[in-house]
Amino acid sequence: MSIHDHFSPDYVTARAKFRGACADAGLKTERFLNPEIGMQGEDLTTDAVWIGPQDAERVLLTNSATHGVEGLYGTGCQVGFIRDEHWKNLPANVAVLIVHAINPYGFSWLRRVNEDNIDLNRNFLDFTKPLPQNPGYAGIHPVLTPETWDDDTAKEVRAKLEEFSEKVGRREASAAISAGQHSHADGLFYGGIRPSWSNGVIAYLAARYLKRMKHMVVVDFHTGLGPYGHSEMICRHPMDSLALKRARQWFGKDVTSPAAGESDSPVIEGNLRMSFTRHCPGAEFTAFAIEVGTRDWRDVEMSLIADNWLHNHGEPRGQGAARIKAAIRDSFYPDEDAWREKCYPRALEIQQIALKGLAAI
Repeated sequence: MSIHDHFSPDYVTARAKFRGACADAGLKTERFLNPEIGMQGEDLTTDAVWIGPQDAERVLLTNSATHGVEGLYGTGCQVGFIRDEHWKNLPANVAVLIVHAINPYGFSWLRRVNEDNIDLNRNFLDFTKPLPQNPGYAGIHPVLTPETWDDDTAKEVRAKLEEFSEKVGRREASAAISAGQHSHADGLFYGGIRPSWSNGVIAYLAARYLKRMKHMVVVDFHTGLGPYGHSEMICRHPMDSLALKRARQWFGKDVTSPAAGESDSPVIEGNLRMSFTRHCPGAEFTAFAIEVGTRDWRDVEMSLIADNWLHNHGEPRGQGAARIKAAIRDSFYPDEDAWREKCYPRALEIQQIALKGLAAI
């Protein structure tokens, strides 16, 4: 089977392929029903499958669609992992937990955010404590959330963003816009003020499957940042941590630390993969995102602004929606053989290295 057959054009097809691959392999999935309805009128579910001994102390967890539309990449990697039997002959005392479409709403509607306009990678916080502050966001919020959208508006927004970036510097502008905010529910990179539905699913899975776990690798599939087809491994462990050192030893130069200024990704709080350090205290973690580059970052940014306008002020199924949806889809999933042929083999290689690393600990 061609690697391209593992990938899907939409959420409905991706879910069917994932469930079908699990059924063909004799693997039983667990389903979680989201309260919303999908773009095609379908039910929305997150599906999970545990592979290996129930009492395994070493676990590889892979997760797709934290940022909905990015699930078009992540689910292809998960389907291929199962279909091509990379899960067979696991090392002793090692299991795999695959979480498919943790943000099924965003996946179906081709959005980065969930049903509450929440960026899940800003939502996995301890909400009993004060929320992170991002004072730089408020000033740029009006630029990011225009009330109308057409070609002239797009040009004006892009010009204002370039002016903002020149004024404060690209890294500072990126932090202000995308590091996360909890003050503007209609804005970009909104982290919410309470745990999301997906947050609850992760908490359940941790309690259900990971009580005995002592060593864990978390791989979260992402796209939209970096050179075309390149798989950066963004690691948010502290700079002096054993986990970051381990990641560099296992995976080499592709591992980057935002805290050390090595990545275009800003330092953020509340990302999904690091939440397992709270859910499973005492266990050792090596957690990272595979971040695959797609298009020019300016085009990616504009696609998010247009999509946010569409769901705040437009009609997601109305006139002009198809153009906006095509742009955001392309920004996070270039539907091209050359792109898949660069990033898919690397995703499999990373998972294989992780399994060997877990076995060797």
